[in-house]
Amino acid sequence: MTDLLRRRPDAAPPRTALGVRALVVFYVSSLVGTGILLVPGLTERQAGPASILAWLALALSSYPFARFFAEMSAWRPDASGLAAMVEAGFGRRPGRAAALLLVATYVIGNPVMGIVSARCLLGLLGQPDGPVYPIAIGFMALSAAFTLLGLTAGARVQTAALIVLLLGLGGAVVLAVPRFDTAEYTPFLTHGWDGVGIAVVTAFFSFLGWENVSTLAEQVDDPARSYRRAIRWAVPIVGLLYAAVTAAYLAVPGDEPVVITALLGASLGDGGAIAGDLLALGLAVVATNAWVLGATRVVRAAARERILPRALADRPVPATVALALAYAAVLGTLTLTGTGEELVLVVTSSAFLLLYVAAAAAALRARGTGRALRATAVVTLLIAAVFLSFAGTGLLFALLLAAGCAALAGRRARTS
Repeated sequence: MTDLLRRRPDAAPPRTALGVRALVVFYVSSLVGTGILLVPGLTERQAGPASILAWLALALSSYPFARFFAEMSAWRPDASGLAAMVEAGFGRRPGRAAALLLVATYVIGNPVMGIVSARCLLGLLGQPDGPVYPIAIGFMALSAAFTLLGLTAGARVQTAALIVLLLGLGGAVVLAVPRFDTAEYTPFLTHGWDGVGIAVVTAFFSFLGWENVSTLAEQVDDPARSYRRAIRWAVPIVGLLYAAVTAAYLAVPGDEPVVITALLGASLGDGGAIAGDLLALGLAVVATNAWVLGATRVVRAAARERILPRALADRPVPATVALALAYAAVLGTLTLTGTGEELVLVVTSSAFLLLYVAAAAAALRARGTGRALRATAVVTLLIAAVFLSFAGTGLLFALLLAAGCAALAGRRARTS
């Protein structure tokens, strides 16, 4: 991370350079996936119809977050993402600890997407009580293999799949309108404002992704221009889609946990539920591909710095295999302990919020960051701190995870 890439203005972009369109695709596919499929049902249980307030608050706060990470990537393009910013502001050891925490958060949080994919597949097969976690392991391995296609081929696949899936998601909302029941919104504050606060932290998982695309910065053509233009499209697309889909889900009677299945099932019956499961499966796979790609690049960047074993940095296959095994280990642990994905979501969100706070504080401390980066860092720091105040148990687990990563980073620094 200390030898960070700065592309000269007059340098020809590499053959794998990504432009604005590809960045928009990776942004939207990183955010619109398992979060919009699963999390609205979880937040409804926590806050009732008032959970829509949590989604609206997060949609409005998306731009400061997105702009902060865009400015960060423009200032210092680095595959280490948040960790590179922490090192720039606080030094090598905190940067190494942040890199480990980032890797751990990807490893713990990403398998939730495999769980959603597995449930969608089992729903299609008419076996909702089937072996969710073993199938989830298969989906995570599939997405790990997808990263071996490379950025250019992967971007083409993601673009085609995302267009089809977003059209389907928008169509599901429109078709469900005749089935809306305003009575579903009463009583509104069923669990009080505390429930809304908890829902904010849970729903924040759906808005993770702005930082994920920063891991691609080293291979973006003109990062300053491309990232800033990309978020002008990506932020409103994501915000409007989340608000519309969540509002529609809350207005549809029933207790189906998968959003798209609930919407299409309400409007088209059993055939619609099947179509919803298919669409949900596609969205989950597309989002998982984007997140596993980000995880692979973070792992390899950490390995280059000898924070992780150096063998993971040399070629993409070792890092891919290591991630697939780590995902299998996480899913196996969830199976043995009987832990549900709701706790995983809250811990993952809390850990990312901690990293947001650290990166924003580092941006204010580092030299030469520029006015735009510092201004967005202030806003990001304030919003992330407010969200963390509602995290409760998730924050405790995230702090323990961060402490473990700091201790491990210090030990590896002494032995390297």
